[in-house]
Amino acid sequence: MLSVALCSLLPFILSANALKLDLARVAAASSSVNNNLINKYNVRYTTNITISGRVVNVVLDTGSTDLWVMPPDGLPAFKDTGINTKIVYGNGYDYVAGDIGTGEFQLDSYIIPNQAFLKVNDASAAEQGDFQLGIYGVWGLGFNTPGSSRINDAVTQAYGSSATWGQSALANIFAQDPTKADYIAISLSRNGDSAGSADASLAIAEYDTHYTQVANAPRLSQSPPGSGSWTVTLDSISVGGKKLNWPTTLQNVPRGKNIVAVDTGTTNAMLPAAQIAAIYGSIPNAVFAANAQLRIPQTQYSSTTGVWVVPCTASISVSLTFGGQTFPIHPLDMTDIQIVASPDGKSQYTVCIGSFTDVGTIVSGFSDGLVGDSFLRNAYTVFDFATGGNVPPGTTPFVQMLSVTDATKAQADYLSVRRALLRSYPPELSPAQFVQIFG
Repeated sequence: MLSVALCSLLPFILSANALKLDLARVAAASSSVNNNLINKYNVRYTTNITISGRVVNVVLDTGSTDLWVMPPDGLPAFKDTGINTKIVYGNGYDYVAGDIGTGEFQLDSYIIPNQAFLKVNDASAAEQGDFQLGIYGVWGLGFNTPGSSRINDAVTQAYGSSATWGQSALANIFAQDPTKADYIAISLSRNGDSAGSADASLAIAEYDTHYTQVANAPRLSQSPPGSGSWTVTLDSISVGGKKLNWPTTLQNVPRGKNIVAVDTGTTNAMLPAAQIAAIYGSIPNAVFAANAQLRIPQTQYSSTTGVWVVPCTASISVSLTFGGQTFPIHPLDMTDIQIVASPDGKSQYTVCIGSFTDVGTIVSGFSDGLVGDSFLRNAYTVFDFATGGNVPPGTTPFVQMLSVTDATKAQADYLSVRRALLRSYPPELSPAQFVQIFG
């Protein structure tokens, strides 16, 4: 979920009819790794923080920087600075607004006595969709560069550059121990698979003990340097082993490659319409249904109302390559299974749709596309700010990733899970039947 300063997107609104599975898995890792990373139905990854005396469940978002909360029971120890601001996401329709204040921030053993954040008193309908899940805020894990943080910019303007309490909570955690390198490492779980995905974990300045090999992974430098976001170079996307044609829209990008944002706050992956069509159009009998979002409960954001409808057990093999490493995507992360009501409301059907959606112009000017949770469930990912410890000054921030998906096992897992669900769900509509019934 990237901030509007970074040309970002709207978060989804959870449909009441969306598939609901187990709420959470927690990390089975060392005690210093946060073991309270919560998977909310594969669409939001959250943790509990304590801010101004209140425990609040917040989204972990590498696509933004600011911390904001709107707990239903208020904040008993909120200290108002007298500054108000508005954080806008996407095309301007999604926002939160309120008062900048300070309070004690706590995450496990990390405590910041005086941390700036936004106490929200007005939120768009999109954000209120998260409230239905018990999520009452966002913890931005992005950069403090000018323009990336509305809170830090406002505090600096009012109090001067020495007011470090205005910078992000993550930056203030890093500042507590300058001898350590400044990075975070994240693993996202997948609810509903039978093989067992990676456990969900968040580590600060260390790795989950299961994935220490990530230290040897290629460094994917922020591209371009100083972009103010977690944008990196993507070598290629392959569908069925064949490289996808995807011309970049940006300057100074190596031939045949693309720039993508890596964003834990976005549910899915977002690519241009032509590349989405190439992926799902390769599936036999798949159909593009224009305006289908008006009829299908959506858990994914798209810049258009059309979706690809696919057979629910269709085989699909997609992989992304970064830094010469190939990352297979679990087929369960490529399509969503949904229950839809007939136009007269008398019948229910099952339909499967593509989870990769049209990015439109949302990221124009700073990246070609975006890889969110549907990709990140397939990798253990390190976001390194290249500061702190013994890091040489001027080092470019970078991302490192370790593949956690076995393509062969994932295909078998996908078929097992889908077939089991279809046995208990309403009758499946083929893509052609969907178009015939819903137009």
